[in-house]
Amino acid sequence: MEIKNILYRKEMKLITLLLTSLLIASASAAVYYSMIAQPNVTVSVGSIIFAQGADWPATSSMGTNSTWARLALKAYPNATLTYDKPLNVSNTTGSDHQFRLRHVSITPASTNAQVSNFTFVNFVVKNTVGVSQASFNYTASGDTWTTPATTSYLTLPANTQWIIYVETKAAAGANTNIVANIQIAIDVQE
Repeated sequence: MEIKNILYRKEMKLITLLLTSLLIASASAAVYYSMIAQPNVTVSVGSIIFAQGADWPATSSMGTNSTWARLALKAYPNATLTYDKPLNVSNTTGSDHQFRLRHVSITPASTNAQVSNFTFVNFVVKNTVGVSQASFNYTASGDTWTTPATTSYLTLPANTQWIIYVETKAAAGANTNIVANIQIAIDVQE
């Protein structure tokens, strides 16, 4: 009789476990469901693109569709070098669009001794009449870069080009052939 009671208790535990599992499974099924999104993505031209400026530096390059640019700039020891019109930001549409400048990366990174070869690299966005709209200045102090904060959004009028003016300066006694690679994002609001 004892063996029969033991088997009966095991069967009851198994039935209880199965019923609990079914309850949990049915509750879970009621909570989770699927949704389907079907995006339709169309390839188009950017509203704001880059354009070569009148002061486009030699050996600079422009990417396909003018959505990226690589400027080959120089910095002279203890002298400010000015690029009046190296690069333009161009609104190619019939409506106003907003954009901003945002820091992405810089090498050599802070704490690298090569940083001390630089004083500043300053990017200034100027409107069509030459009035400064935003400054984006990288400064070096010893082996540390101070990176600029993201600018506020600027409104670029329809069918208009603005200039990105650049000033550079290397530290007095800077070593030659030291390169600072700066990557800046131009965020565009459509």
